[in-house]
Amino acid sequence: MNLEVRWVEDLLTLERERSISKAAEKRFISQSAFTRRIQQLEEMIGAEVIIRNNKNNIEFTDIGRIMLVMSKNIEKQVEETAKLIKNIKNETESTIRFCVVHSLASGFLTTFLKKFPTFMRDLKIEIVATNSGEGLSLLKEGACDFMICYADRSHINRVGDDILSGIKIAETEIVPVSATEADHTPKHTIQNNFSLLAYSKHAYLRKLVDQLIEGKLIYKTLYETDNATNLKELVLQGLGVAWIPKINVEEDLANGKLVMLDHHEYCLPQDIYIFKNNLSDNKAVQQIWKGFQTQPD
Repeated sequence: MNLEVRWVEDLLTLERERSISKAAEKRFISQSAFTRRIQQLEEMIGAEVIIRNNKNNIEFTDIGRIMLVMSKNIEKQVEETAKLIKNIKNETESTIRFCVVHSLASGFLTTFLKKFPTFMRDLKIEIVATNSGEGLSLLKEGACDFMICYADRSHINRVGDDILSGIKIAETEIVPVSATEADHTPKHTIQNNFSLLAYSKHAYLRKLVDQLIEGKLIYKTLYETDNATNLKELVLQGLGVAWIPKINVEEDLANGKLVMLDHHEYCLPQDIYIFKNNLSDNKAVQQIWKGFQTQPD
């Protein structure tokens, strides 16, 4: 059975108007065209749907009433589907997805988002912790709305201004830290063959640290991870030295649990950027982006 949607609408209109001429007018076709469509429906199902000997008022046959029930069910399903699609669209547009590098996904992001209550208070925020490369790929694919990560000028140039836009939102240093002894002296130094707690090879911070220390320091790699938070916990346990964003260890430095090794040549300034896809037409994203642009440095 090949039922056309227009026949469903024709039957429902005919029931409401109880007149072929009025129903045809409501359907914006001629009376003869409307009649032919009813006849085509009857030919398709092999039975009449209206009683034709009643000149004054259209009446439906038993088959016609069955078709009416079916038509009303179809109409209801279409309306419910349209409502569902609208709700999904509204929910999608009111959900803002942030991809954030692991070391910025907790304390920094929470503090950062608090600066924008006007833009964020009515929005659902989803946060995905990832590495820099994967996050930027997701942003280019439209799988997230913003990406927050460390970046320098060479990194920004590789990202490409034609697809993504970036704004500097903070700065920090990548610093070598160690746990402390009871007298608050460093448990480890970087003078000798020290144990290095490192980032995984595909992590952005791994490349930075490698450029900083390879060929200059003697060390053995004890542990690798994407996550600066994991590295910090291992440092706190006294297992070695790690280069960690200073914003992630400020509290531990202040309370004496960690100490920053005093070698300025092995500290690396690093900017934090937020990126968005230039092709995004999400109004909430555009509004938030304007808010970022107007914030003081």
